[in-house]
Amino acid sequence: MGVQTSYNYNISKGIVGGLYDISYYENNTFITPGGIPFGFGVVKGANPGVDVKLPDTTSKAADFEGIVQNGFTTMQDMTGNAIPEKDQSIGVLRIGKIWGAVGASAEPAYDKPVYLITDGEEAGRFTTVEDESTKILLPLRFISEKDDDIAPIRVTGQIIVEQAADKEVSGS
Repeated sequence: MGVQTSYNYNISKGIVGGLYDISYYENNTFITPGGIPFGFGVVKGANPGVDVKLPDTTSKAADFEGIVQNGFTTMQDMTGNAIPEKDQSIGVLRIGKIWGAVGASAEPAYDKPVYLITDGEEAGRFTTVEDESTKILLPLRFISEKDDDIAPIRVTGQIIVEQAADKEVSGS
């Protein structure tokens, strides 16, 4: 027999993948390979500018496309999860403020830097913990503390350009 053992009258501050506020935002459409939850960070897919994927250990900051936004058009499956299916169009927030999914060890606070987790079960979530082997630093900032497993993130729209290590930069 199932018994509820905890009760809570508090409503969560936001919804994963939902906008944080109504300030200016830019949302672009991409095609999903399926299985990418709302509020997760995504990187360039096989066809850059067309599709996205979850990050992996080969992903770099320059591959970051944005955060999957919940457009409230995806139906729930039989277990109550609303996750876009393969080849569906999804909105990816590229500028604005959004509730992002954070990792278990994340400790967001105002203006803390944001790292994208690129390995393991938390790939695609965000954190404040630096570990160069499984996380990449992004030009994003946390807005405040987390609420359960989500936290508000400011997406700046800053384009990341990586320079080849073997090229010299000269002033002439």
